[in-house]
Order: sequence, then C-alpha cells, then structure tokens
Amino acid sequence: MQPTTSVRQLLENYIKEKGLSLHQFSEISGVNAGTLSGLINHRKRMSMLQLDRISAGMGLAEGSLYELYVEECLAESSPDWRRLRSLLMRCAELDKLDCIQRIIFAIMDNLTYVPHLFELAEQWYLIGRTKAAALLYQCVAESEKYQHSERLALCQYRLFTIHLGNDREANISLAASFEPYVERLAEANRLDALKDLADTYAANQRWTKVEQLAEEMGSKAAIQYRLALGANQRRNLDPESSQERMHRPLLFYILYAYLLRANVCEARGDYRQALNYVSLYTDLNWVQSCSETERIIIEQFKEWGRANACLYRLMSGEVKVLPEYVNYLASHHSEKVPALLKIMEAANRHYFQVDDILERFGSHLKFAGREHAFGDYHAGIAADQQTRLLCELAAYYLSTERVETGMNYIMACLETCAAFYSEAVVLRCVGLFEKYRTWATPERKKQYTNLISEVQRKHEEKRSFTADCV
Repeated sequence: MQPTTSVRQLLENYIKEKGLSLHQFSEISGVNAGTLSGLINHRKRMSMLQLDRISAGMGLAEGSLYELYVEECLAESSPDWRRLRSLLMRCAELDKLDCIQRIIFAIMDNLTYVPHLFELAEQWYLIGRTKAAALLYQCVAESEKYQHSERLALCQYRLFTIHLGNDREANISLAASFEPYVERLAEANRLDALKDLADTYAANQRWTKVEQLAEEMGSKAAIQYRLALGANQRRNLDPESSQERMHRPLLFYILYAYLLRANVCEARGDYRQALNYVSLYTDLNWVQSCSETERIIIEQFKEWGRANACLYRLMSGEVKVLPEYVNYLASHHSEKVPALLKIMEAANRHYFQVDDILERFGSHLKFAGREHAFGDYHAGIAADQQTRLLCELAAYYLSTERVETGMNYIMACLETCAAFYSEAVVLRCVGLFEKYRTWATPERKKQYTNLISEVQRKHEEKRSFTADCV
C-alpha cells in the first residue's frame, strides 16, 4: 500500500485493493456505508470515533492515522475547537505527544484558543497526564508571557511541579525561574507554591532560601487564618467554610512553616532553637476551634514533634534518648530511612555504637516512600536522605575498622549519586576512600575509579541537558 496524503484517500485505496464494497467495509468497521461514502467524497467531516473505527477496520494500530488526521484538521482556515479538543483528548490518551505538539504549534498564534488550551491542560493535570498537560501549559505561557496574568503564573507553577526530578541543579534552576511568579498566584495556590519551593530548596540544602520562604508562608497563612477565624466567628460558620478554595487548611501551612524553620536550625547545628520551633508546632493551645481535618493535622505534627524533639536532643549528644527514638523508628515503617540517617549522623558525630540498631533495621535501608494524611513526602528530599544514609553508613563502618563493609557502602553511595548527584556526598565519599585507600584491593580501586568516572559523566550529561533546555 502506497502512502497517501489524506485519510480519505488511504481509506479509498484500501477498499479498492481489498476488493471490498462499502457495505462490506461497513460491516468490518462499524461505520455506516452512507457515512463512508460521504467521507470518501468529502461531503462529511470525519469524527474521532469514525477515525478510530476505520483504523481498526483497516487492521492498523490504534492512533496510527492521527498524524494524517491532524494535518487535515489544520488545513481548515479556522479549525473547530470541539473537533480539535476531541483530537487532543485522544492523542493524550494514546500518549501521542508529537501530534499534540503539532496541533498547538499550528494554532498558538490564534489567541482565541488560549483559554480552551488552559482549561484542557488543567483537566489533564488533575488526572495525571502531566506530559501532555505540560505542552499546553508551555503554549499558554508563551502566548501570555508579556502579560501580568494569574493564568500565566499558574502555568509556570504547573510546569515547575511537572518538571521537578532527581537532578539537583535542574531543580534549583526550575525553582529560581518560577519564584518571580508566586505573588501573581491566587491565594488558593500561593501557599502551596511557597511550600513546594521551600521543599525544593530544602532537598538541595539551600537553607537561607528555605528560611525565607518558610517565614513568608507562615506569615501569609497566619494572617489569613486570623481573618478567616474572625469572619467565621462573626457569622457563626464552620472553621473550614472560608477555606474551601484552599487545598489544605490554613493551619497546616502555619505549622509546616515552623517545621521547616526547625529543619533550618537543625542543618545549622542550632538544636536549642530547633527545639523551640518544635514547641511552636506541637503546643497548640492557641487553636480556638478545630475541624476534623485540622485535628488530623494537629495529631500528625504532634507526632513529628515528639520524634524531632528526641532527634534534636540526640544530635546534641544526649545518647540516653536513643531508645525512645528507636521505639519511634520501630513503629513507623515509612520513617525508617530518615530516622536511621539521623541515628548514623549522631553516632558518627558523638562516637557511639549502633550495631544492634543496624542489625535490627538493616533490611529497611531502602527508601519505600513516605505518606501522611495530607500528602506525599517530597521526592527530592527522599532521594537525598537515601544517598546521605549510605554515606553515613560508610563512615561508620570505616571508623570501626570494618573496611570491606565500609567500602561496599561507598560504592553503593556513588552508584546512587550517578542518578541523584550530590556534590557534598561525592566529596565525602572521595575523602573516605582516599583515607582508607591502602586497605583497598586492586579490584576495589578499579571499581571506585569506574564509579567516579560514571558519576562525573552522568553529572556532565545532566548539566549539558539543563543548559540546552535553558
């Protein structure tokens, strides 16, 4: 069969070559014979349903005629949005991103399509078709890049969240590019945007930025919370009635801001101040009225507070709290990696033995995901914790002269860094290996050299890709 320039010509040729009548192909495809005649003779427009049935009747893979159909639609002087929408929907369902790109490239100069594309992008985003949605958001953002619009800001926010990945430098670049748009967002999205930015910077140890964003998020949420509380009291309304547009209750953002600021203090080694922030998100006598959702949030933060208070005391050198912290670890499967990381950091800093703990929880060293009642844990932070834990384990075993085990963890850590690069962790691995190099076998030295080369190669590839995208 020779390629043709239209679906109609392809259909007509197929019927002739197979020696079929329109009625016979109608039986095969499920498309009415009169409709087939009208389509072939250009008296009728072909719908998406008809296109799919004709493709199946011709024995073709689903979506294989979409490229031709796209060109037919775009050949019209002003393509009908309903027809284009159906085509875009089917392309998204079949993950035919090239067809979506072709359509939006052809129509992006016509501003009447922009609201429709944005609405469709939002629908796709909510059901998880983020790759397809990103193409539409990018188109809308390009069309409105010179406008100070909320829609532009929301497009940039969606693109920021969609494109976040394991590349630290790429994530920081994404955060920096998106940050100027935060203030243009509606209140319902602004607090979430500040939280997502803070989480991204936290995953990359940019603690000054985390502190700044946490302070801003907490301040904005506290103002809105007081206003909403006063309005509800005057009208005798339910506490959540004025927060319906928010994705989470305002109380969450207030407490999460305190938690972030405690994390900043922890990173700086100021455990006394970190404990002060713990008290701010656990001693909640100031909360006057509570919805069921807020009660769940309060209990979650109190639970985190009990664990973190133990942690900060442990990091300060109070080894006596270790059993309590281990009990917390035992009852919270999803917290094992971050909890073990902190235990190992404390053990390496204050020189105490934790072999019994590692023996008990050694099978849980792989991060399996963390969830709570109001959202998943940030993926970048999770990957960072996994990498740092491997490095701390290497340091622990090497310091106790179990060199082979320590070397194994160095290699495992470097393998992880090839996917999720951390300069600080790589440098520490290099330092540890060089310190114990004389203990390493020739095979181990070769493995180390190969891994370092792989980490550098992957890192350079990611940097090059990021530069090309920018």
